[in-house]
This record gives sequence, structure tokens and C-alpha cells, in this order.
Amino acid sequence: MSQSRNSRHPLLAVAGLAAALSLGLTACGQGGQEPSETPAPTSSPASESASASPSASASSPAAPATETPTGSASPSASASNTATASAPASASANASSPAAAGEATVYWVSLAGSGHQGVEFPGCGDLLVESTVKAEDSGEVGSTERVEAGIEALLEDREYEHSDGLVNALYQSELTLEDVSLNGDTVTVDLSGQPLSSGSCDDPRIIAQLEYTAAANAGAYTAEVLVDGTPIQEFMSQKG
Repeated sequence: MSQSRNSRHPLLAVAGLAAALSLGLTACGQGGQEPSETPAPTSSPASESASASPSASASSPAAPATETPTGSASPSASASNTATASAPASASANASSPAAAGEATVYWVSLAGSGHQGVEFPGCGDLLVESTVKAEDSGEVGSTERVEAGIEALLEDREYEHSDGLVNALYQSELTLEDVSLNGDTVTVDLSGQPLSSGSCDDPRIIAQLEYTAAANAGAYTAEVLVDGTPIQEFMSQKG
């Protein structure tokens, strides 16, 4: 009886050892699979992050590159504004061209009802119309030479009627230019001789032509015309 009990114990021990070994192998198998699964997820995020980071870095420089030409367009726009902005400078130059040497300004009379646009003056409803004539050694506006050239152009003209119905009320006057003087905003023209008028309406025409022509060429506000030392208004009012 004792021998049979002793023989069972080794069998139980062997069975227990086999079970322990199988459990150990199973545990080792499960532990070996875990490392193989771990690298797989670790490598894929790394590759994704690596591929994503270059694209992000490539797109970030692209944005400043597109902004740079946009910023450089503003200087060119300002340059065009400056050039445009240079249009006003060309207009004043053209306006000053009548002041060139070799020319003078004269005023002709537009009789009432002629349909011209011009400067009104006291008289019979006539107008003065500005014109430019060629005159040698006329000088610049504001010089005595320029005033002399304009007055001489009126006195030397012997035609009553000009183009477009404009007339010269001084065409038959016997006047000689003696002197021109400038004093501040006033120009004084000294004449000698006799202004000849065809009637009461011609008196203001003669006076206006001389005064406006003198003031325009002198660049002055006031013109005084003397005949033999007497203001022309007074001189003409004394004629018989």
C-alpha cells in the first residue's frame, strides 16, 4: 500500500511540471508578439510626421514669396502717381509760352453784337479780345521792351478791320511812343501826337486798347497812358 501511494506522487509532480512549462511557453509567446507589434505603429506616425513636416515647411516660404511682389508693386504705383502727378507742371509751361521773346500781346475791339467773348469795358457795349502778334526784341513779360513792342504793334497797324470782325480803333491815329516806365504794379506809357476818333464810341475803344495792351505786357494791374504829358482821358475830352 505504501508503494502505490509513493508511485502516484512522482506522476503528479511530472504533470505539474508539464503544466508549468506550457504556461511559461505561452507567456513567452505573448511577450514576443508585443515587441513586434510595437515598432509598426511607432514607425508609421514617424514617417507621417516626417512627410508632413517638409510639406508644411515648403508651404510656409511660399506665402512670403507671393507677398513680396505685392509689396513691390506699391513703389511702381507711387511712381505712376508722381508721373501723373508730373501732368500739372506741363500745363503752366504752356501758359507761359506767350511770354517768349519775339511776341507781344495786343487787344482788338469786338463791336457790340459780334458774338465774341472778351473783356468788358465802359463804352458802347463792345468787348476787348486778346491776341498775340510777332514783335522783334520784345523781351519778356514785365519788361519795358515788352510793353513798347505791344504799343508799337497797335500804333503801326493801319487796318481798321481784322479777321473775325475784330477792329483797331487806333488805325488812323497819329501817335508816337516816347517812353515806358514801370513802378510797382503800375505801368506808364508816354505818347505824343494826336489820337483820332471817329465818334463818341471810339474814344473809350482807343483808351481801352492802349491801357489793356500796356498792362498785359507789363504784367501790371494799372496802366496810365499820357499824351503830351496829359492823361489820355482828359486829352480826348478837350478835343473840339
